Amino acid sequence: MKNFDKKPLPFGVMLCGVTLCGVTLSHALHAQEATKDNTLETIYVSDTLEQTPSESGYQAGKTRIGKTDQLPKDIPQSVTIVSNKLMQDRNADTFREALRNVAGLTFNAGEGGRIGDNITIRGYSAVGDLYLDGMRDSAQYNRDTFNLEQIDVLRGSSSMLFGRGSTGGVINQVSKQALLTDRNIVSTTQGSNAYQRYTADINQQLGDAVALRINAMSTEADSYRDEVEQSRSGIAPTISFGIGTKNQFTLSHFHLEENNIPDMGVPYFDPDGSARSPDGHDILGNYYAKPLDVDRDTFYGMSNIDYEKNDTDITTASYTHQFDEDTELTTRLRSSDYKRDLWAVAPRLMLSHPASVNDPVTENDITGVRRGHQGRGGEEQTVDSQTDFTTHFDTGAIQHELLLGTEILREKARRWSNALPTGVVNPNADAWNPDPEPVLPDGYLYKGKSIYNYYTGESYAFYFQDVIGITDQWKILTGARWDHSKNDYDRYLDEPLTRRDIVNSWRLGLLYQPTDNSTYYVSRGSSFNPSAELYQLDDLTADLPPEKSLNTEIGAKWELLEGDLSIRTSLSRSEKTNERNTDLAVDVAVLSGARHTDAVELEIIGHVTEEWEIFTAMAYLEANIDEHSNTSVTGVVTTDEGNEPINTPHYTFNLWNTYSFGGGWRAGIGFDAIGARFANQSNAAVVPSYTRWDSMLAYEKKSYSVKLNLFNVFDQEYYESVYAGHVLPGAPRTLEMKVEYKF
Repeated sequence: MKNFDKKPLPFGVMLCGVTLCGVTLSHALHAQEATKDNTLETIYVSDTLEQTPSESGYQAGKTRIGKTDQLPKDIPQSVTIVSNKLMQDRNADTFREALRNVAGLTFNAGEGGRIGDNITIRGYSAVGDLYLDGMRDSAQYNRDTFNLEQIDVLRGSSSMLFGRGSTGGVINQVSKQALLTDRNIVSTTQGSNAYQRYTADINQQLGDAVALRINAMSTEADSYRDEVEQSRSGIAPTISFGIGTKNQFTLSHFHLEENNIPDMGVPYFDPDGSARSPDGHDILGNYYAKPLDVDRDTFYGMSNIDYEKNDTDITTASYTHQFDEDTELTTRLRSSDYKRDLWAVAPRLMLSHPASVNDPVTENDITGVRRGHQGRGGEEQTVDSQTDFTTHFDTGAIQHELLLGTEILREKARRWSNALPTGVVNPNADAWNPDPEPVLPDGYLYKGKSIYNYYTGESYAFYFQDVIGITDQWKILTGARWDHSKNDYDRYLDEPLTRRDIVNSWRLGLLYQPTDNSTYYVSRGSSFNPSAELYQLDDLTADLPPEKSLNTEIGAKWELLEGDLSIRTSLSRSEKTNERNTDLAVDVAVLSGARHTDAVELEIIGHVTEEWEIFTAMAYLEANIDEHSNTSVTGVVTTDEGNEPINTPHYTFNLWNTYSFGGGWRAGIGFDAIGARFANQSNAAVVPSYTRWDSMLAYEKKSYSVKLNLFNVFDQEYYESVYAGHVLPGAPRTLEMKVEYKF
């Protein structure tokens, strides 16, 4: 259980083996053509280079977010697809930039030493609800888009499809696949803050039904934040056999590594200590704590010692057998290894005297910034197996689209603290002019790892779903899932803990499709979050059953202009009915909390005219903590009832559109707007609203393109990633130029 010395196969050896295997099989297969009844149509061709629908426009076509190939209009929940073309136009090289296009979604800053992408959807954390090609990818690392075909976001409870988590929604990354064509794309991007990025997308057909695709990336950059640096590289080979036939086998590997100087932004400044206005509503008033008003390049970390290192390796094998055009069986097996290590600073203000309503503080009372220590590390290994059987059949006049599936998952994790030596603390910083390379205290470099914890989890699940076509216009979706999990947690100097859960989840939907271009639906589904979620248990939560959530949604989806323009709208309520709360007086946690989010969403994607393409979305959220109480060891009861959840703005609104002028010229402009949101559950600190404008100018030919992206056109000062103790300023005006060559 505690063996973490197993090393993955060296990448170069694996790649050579995959390539040799592909070449060998291609010679065997090249001599014979696939027979007509053994071949399925798979290729979409545009000009001389093959393109998937995701690459050719903002409308991405089908998605597998519902476990089967579906058009978004056939899913009775809100779905947003961020296509490869949209990511390319906006030069979105990171997960964070790509998901700017998703309404109702926000990012959190580094939380309690947490590393990597930390996302909130509809007011609920989605840090454990990230997937790669339908399989769990919830480890803590910063994701890159170099190997992504598209990103699918399914909102609302979806435990019937994905198991634990998914209160606010799930995010699925769709990897690029090998294609039956010879197509190669290389690019370089140069920009502000010494930004340099190089990518390659090499696809070669090795036989009638065999292809190899390799995507690679290298990125180096400084930052608008003093002393902050980013360095990451990745490679992702994929080889497929039997493409377009009844038997397809795919083997892929994904490797990503990072070595950064981390940044946790700036602290909050609270003038009066209460951080609440007298009426409790004026979020623009001076009584709320707000981000400290310093230059946005002010960095409180220590560049001579801080680091963030992540290594991700994911190997996947999949096999699909097509019995006929209506029935197929797909099995996927994945082994994942994640390594992460963090040594960083969380800035906190130091004041000459405590703030209070009667004796408020001013900036003159700030004596400095305490550099709070954040040090974490971990290694995680998962082995995941999923099998899905799908078929279409009729029972009399009733049509059925049946899904049967099973999942087996084994997870191991080892986590530790990167500790300072006893009695040693980080040197404090000047609030207005911090030294990024301070003199370190004696003994500082004798830091070490401590407090090792080990986690082992085993789970298996069975699920089914049936979409029943009562008539050509009416469909009923019904689905259920059974999850069993056993989790063991061995702790440093504490007794081990064990948790076993058996949970049933369900999903219901009703669709009315009076025409091929219109859908009206209502749906309801459940989700659960066990105490052992994200590889942790403690004395307070080990005896608690999972949290439960429900999502109810009504909505409509239309295809206009002969399918060139897609519109969807929805009204939903997400409810968590038994959220975990803590009673320290009796040293227990209880499921006494409740909260909900009401959401209204509107999304428009596609071509308004042949030259004008648009992607716009808005969400209005009303989120509220309905029940909450904590009792301290001294018997003091506190409650956040009536407050709003952390990092949940009332509105998010984004617009991006491009126009083709002819002759290869194309231009784009758009904005992202996010309302004010609270930085903590007590609603004591607020982060102001902002609107950021971006633009693009491109000259495109069949074999090459040149593109300029200008981010934050008006140099708006704003704050982006939010946490209770600190907030990260957004980037100033930034220019990037990308040159791409296709051959």
